[in-house]
Amino acid sequence: MGGIVRLTALLVISYWLLVAAPKAFADTSCQPIYGGGQSCITTNNILVNKTILNPQTNQFVDNLSINDPKYQPGFIPTFQISVTNTGNANVSRIGIKDILPQYISFGSGAGIFDPNSNTLSFSITDLAPNETRKYTVVGRVINAEQIPIASGSVVCVINQAIAMINDNSVSQDNAQFCIQKTSPSVAVTTGTKGGFPVFSSVPITSTPKTGPEALALFALVLAGLSGWFMIKYAGKKEEIK
Repeated sequence: MGGIVRLTALLVISYWLLVAAPKAFADTSCQPIYGGGQSCITTNNILVNKTILNPQTNQFVDNLSINDPKYQPGFIPTFQISVTNTGNANVSRIGIKDILPQYISFGSGAGIFDPNSNTLSFSITDLAPNETRKYTVVGRVINAEQIPIASGSVVCVINQAIAMINDNSVSQDNAQFCIQKTSPSVAVTTGTKGGFPVFSSVPITSTPKTGPEALALFALVLAGLSGWFMIKYAGKKEEIK
C-alpha cells in the first residue's frame, strides 16, 4: 500500500513539473534566412522583434534582401528592438543583447557596448503583461577600404537581438540587410590610343560676342575709314588748284 501511495505521489509531482507547472521560458521556433543565421518567433511570455530602417522609405522592416535598397560605406543604419511581454504576469528583469554584424561599428544606444564582441547590452525591468517597449540602436557602415569585397559587390549581414531571463535565452530575432561597396569615381574616356586613354574634349563654355555690339563697332570702323578718304581726297583737290 505504501508503495502505491509513493508511486502516485511521484506521478503527481512529475505531472506538475512537466505539464501543469508554469514555465519560466518561452517556446521558440526558428527559420533559416538568406545570408545565414535564422529568424526566431517566440510563442510564449517574451517576444523580441528586431527591425532595420529601409534607407529608401525610412520605414522599419523585418529584413532587407539583396533585391532591396542597400546601405553603402559611411551610411548610418538604424535598428529597432521591440520587447513584448505576452504573458499574464509581470516580468521583473529581462536582459537584452544586441549583436552588431560585421562591417558595422557602434554609434549609439542604451546600455553598455563591448567592442570586442561588437555587442550592446542593457536591461529591462518590470515589464507588465501585454506591454511593449522599443529601443533604437544606431550604427555606421565602416569605410570602403575596410570591406574586403570588390567594388560594386554586395554582402548581406545579420543583426541579432537576444532576450534573456536569468542569463538564459528566451527569445531572439534577426534583421538582415545588405551593404554595397561603391565603385571609385573615374574619368570618362572615349577610347584608347597607343594603350593610353583618350579623354573627351573639354566643351567651350563661352564664345566671342557676335551680337549688336559687334555690328556697332564694325560701323564705327567704316565711318572712320570713310572720313579718312574724304580728308585725303579734299587735300588732293587743293593741290590741283
